[in-house]
Amino acid sequence: MLRRPIGWVIPYVMLWYLVGLLPFQPTDLDIFFWPSAKMAIAGQPLMVYAANGQDAYPNANGPVSLLPLTLAGLLLQAAGQLDSLPQRRAVALAVFSLFVLLMAREAVAAIERIRGGPLPTYMKLLAYAVLTLGTPIWQSVAGYGHIEQPIEIWLVLVAVRYIQTEKMMPAGIAFGLAVLSRSSAVLLSIPLGLAALRAGPARTIRLFAATAAIGLAVLLPFVVADSSDVIHSLFTYRGGLVVGAGSVWSLTHGTSLEQVAQHWDIAAIVAVVLASSLWLASRPGGLDQGRLFAGLTLASAGFAMLAKTVWPYYFFEPYVFGTVWAIGSWHPASGLIKLGLPALAFSVFGLVAEIGSDPILTPIQVQIEGAGMFAMLGLTAVWIAWNAAAHAAVQEAWK
Repeated sequence: MLRRPIGWVIPYVMLWYLVGLLPFQPTDLDIFFWPSAKMAIAGQPLMVYAANGQDAYPNANGPVSLLPLTLAGLLLQAAGQLDSLPQRRAVALAVFSLFVLLMAREAVAAIERIRGGPLPTYMKLLAYAVLTLGTPIWQSVAGYGHIEQPIEIWLVLVAVRYIQTEKMMPAGIAFGLAVLSRSSAVLLSIPLGLAALRAGPARTIRLFAATAAIGLAVLLPFVVADSSDVIHSLFTYRGGLVVGAGSVWSLTHGTSLEQVAQHWDIAAIVAVVLASSLWLASRPGGLDQGRLFAGLTLASAGFAMLAKTVWPYYFFEPYVFGTVWAIGSWHPASGLIKLGLPALAFSVFGLVAEIGSDPILTPIQVQIEGAGMFAMLGLTAVWIAWNAAAHAAVQEAWK
């Protein structure tokens, strides 16, 4: 079955299409992504950020995901279905499910690199099931409409593959496109940069030079055409958002620290990501193949742990990276807890965040949920860091 993927790709894509036809409330796909894509369909591809303009909450991610969405929109327009919300959503989910499959395939390849050889059939089936059917994937892409996340994660996985073969220019291009898919991916530059540093500073410089070059090349035309909306959407709007649900910073409501959290939560996030990545890199063996995925998991979990608002779709990235690390570094002596805990934990956290985002919660309930989420994420992060540090040569033991 795995040698002939077309046999299960078609049913999988059809499943996403059918889910898109369900009577959803409007998601971010409908509110942010489609209005931007419709600007491109109307012949103004460089004005896509004008669709939400100076709104307090605009389309806050780069333009990469808008390319396949625009192509899907052109097909819908040709079929006379562009104004049908169910058809728009169904077609978009079907198209972006292909990127879920690309992401899963690249993730399984990463697992096999960590383990030093092909996975047994039962483990490969397990990995594909977790990486295509997991709750965080459906919750994020279908439930919240964040179609950019499968593209972002797929491109990060491609960048990791190139970094591990010391091909820094294509790695930098892939990572740059990942950041241009989802802005928060920039935090992953810390573990990726430290992993590249194992091959020498010159390679790290090439990695980030390529990232910067592709970022500038893609964004510059948009900035020239519509600088105010692009800068607001991608760089400045976030500082104006208030502390929201799901965050430990909700404990600061009504105190002098609330303004600090509102404008400087990113400083705490960067500090935690930098500390965890440096600590892993300082262990014997550094950020090897398996430990790099632990670093990516901790970096993306750090964003969810300390962001001033925590949405359920924030757990998609740590779910995938944690799954790659767990299956890649697992062997029978590790026990089933290590194999399944990251995927299970991040799935549960996404569901808890779903409850925490309910607008009917009282302020006290919001604070309890935010503190609880912080504690659960913190304990999970410590467990992953400890296990990643303690099993530097696990792939050798597996061999």
